[in-house]
Formats: sequence, C-alpha cells, structure tokens
Amino acid sequence: MSDQFPSNHEQETEEELLDLNEVMHAFGVDEWKNLGPIEPVTQALSLRVELPGEQNYILRERPESLLGAQHQQLYLFQDFLRQAGIPLPEYKRTPQGEPFVLIGEDAFELQQWSMGEQFASASPRQLDWIASAGAMLGRIHQVSQRYAGEELRWPAEVHIGGIVQSYLQQVRVLADTYPVQAIAAALSGWVEQWERVLPASMIAIGGGKSLPELHIHGDYHPLNLRFTAFNVSSVTGWEAVRWEKRIFELAYSLFYFCALDWEPASSLTQPAVKRGFAPERAQRFLDAYAEFAPPPVKGETTLLTDAFLLIAPIATMNGPLEDLFYPQERQESEAVIDEMLERLEWATTLPSWLARVRTSLGDMWR
Repeated sequence: MSDQFPSNHEQETEEELLDLNEVMHAFGVDEWKNLGPIEPVTQALSLRVELPGEQNYILRERPESLLGAQHQQLYLFQDFLRQAGIPLPEYKRTPQGEPFVLIGEDAFELQQWSMGEQFASASPRQLDWIASAGAMLGRIHQVSQRYAGEELRWPAEVHIGGIVQSYLQQVRVLADTYPVQAIAAALSGWVEQWERVLPASMIAIGGGKSLPELHIHGDYHPLNLRFTAFNVSSVTGWEAVRWEKRIFELAYSLFYFCALDWEPASSLTQPAVKRGFAPERAQRFLDAYAEFAPPPVKGETTLLTDAFLLIAPIATMNGPLEDLFYPQERQESEAVIDEMLERLEWATTLPSWLARVRTSLGDMWR
C-alpha cells in the first residue's frame, strides 16, 4: 500500500481523503463514513466504513495470494460456496459488476462486515462453537467436492513438506542466535525432536492412496469465524484457498480449535492443556465434521496423526510461539523466560504425546 492511505482516520489530510474517495467512487459510492482501521492494524489498508442505508463494510487492499492470475477464479469459487449456503460475506460490486477495483497497480475490495461473536475459549458456549466450527468445515468440504470450476493450485514448489522444512530452518537460526541460553537450548531440543519424527510422517502421507483432494479454505481457525449462540454465522479469510489434500486442513483445524486457547483481548494463543490437546474438544469437532464431510477413505483416519505432525511446527510458530519468532518487543525478565520455556516444553513433547494417542485420534474420526 502506498503511504497516501492513512493508518489513523483521525489524522487524515484532505488529500488522503480524496485518494480514498477515488477508491470508493470506483465502487459507485459517493457518500460514506470512515469508522477507523481494523484491529490489529497492519501496513495494508483495512478500514471499517459505513454506507448510508447499508450495513458496514471493510475497505481493504486485496490481500496477496499465491494464486497469481487466478484471482477471478477465487471469486467464482466463493460465489459457488455462497449459493450452496456457506455464510461468506458478500463483496460490494462495482457498477460494472466486479468484486474489486484497480487503482493503478493496487486492487481494493469492499467486503461486508461480519456480524457475530468472536470465538473465546473462556465462553460457556466453547464446546458448542467448536462443534459448529467442525460442522461448517464439513459442509465446506462437502460443497467444495462438487465444485466443477478451475482448480486453484499453488506453485508446485510450495508444498507442505517444503514449508515445514523452511519453518524448522528458522528455528535452527533462532536457536543459534537467541541471547538467552535456556531458550536457545529449548529451541534446539524442539527442532531436533521434530526432525526425528517428520520423515516417517512425510513418507506415510506420500504413500496414502486416493486421499481426497479438494479446494480447502486454507486458513480455517477461530479468528476467521464469527458465531451466533450455537452456529457459525460467517467464514472469512479465503485468501489461502487452494487445491489440497483435505486431511491437512482437518489437521490444521484440530490444532487451532483443540490445542490452543483463544481470547479476543490477547494477541497470544496459549496451549489449552499442559500436554497435547483437549480430547473432548477434538471429539466434538470431529463428530460434527463427520456429519457433513465426505467420509474418510481407507487408511485416511490412520494418517490423521501424521498430518497433524506435519502441520504442527508451522501452526506452533504462528500460534503459541509467535512472540519468539516475530517479537514486537523482546522481553527477557525471569517470569517471561519461565513462561516461554513452559510453552516450548509443550511444543517439544507434542510428538511423543501424539504417538501415544495415534490410534485413539484416528478412532475419533468415524
């Protein structure tokens, strides 16, 4: 995004407002009100705006995607899901019927504001929400399996094995340079643990015959869902849609909903339990998923633990260890270090815990 777009709506200049007005005018909108940036504030434009007589929208610079020139196909896939009853927020169309506008080289979207509650692990409705999230993922996969449009594929070099290896390389680099010896040693132990177990899981998944492939959401976690009392009211964050083995998305979702705690006021997701993930959450999620999703093929339930092992380093670095790898401000007090070490111990013991529950995790997916 060029710096002509404001990060604080209270500090906009007349020139900046005219630039935003140019974007809105391209959507056929002449009257609108800026309600401020979406939290958390990022470098890309993302504002909540009010249009007279309509619900609120998010004016945003279109997120980057690995789909390249297939953006139009992504919109078509989302339209297909909406028509099948999946609750995706609508895009405001331009007078020409397009879901985006181009201003120079930048693309912008006006996406409906998603109504509903954010997921909160402390909520008394937590288990009902987890079940509704599982059911919604099952519905998405069920509908996606019927999609007859163009396959949306990421570049061949961007595959799960390569991604996890690049993430582990980041761990090695951090372990070699981290200034606190206890943290550095724990990072080394973590990466060594994962390097021992990942090759077998990669071989197992690679040998899985006829594992279902379809268009997955690609980023299915609590921050991209909104809820009513018992159901999912909106699914957002479709920028990572791609053709992929569905077992990977199921594993990612289990990790996010069953291994972590989510609190709207916190920027860090903590492990939900001292070891592994919460079995009751996993059972509720998988039971609800199985009601709607295409049934598992022979051997697929057995491979769920292997898929979980493959995605766990990535999800861990973007979740409970995010402040280690992407720190906004590094703190090294004794209390902070002790708390980091607890999270690192959880991450390091996860492979052995998963090995113990391999059979029971597969049995949960009936």
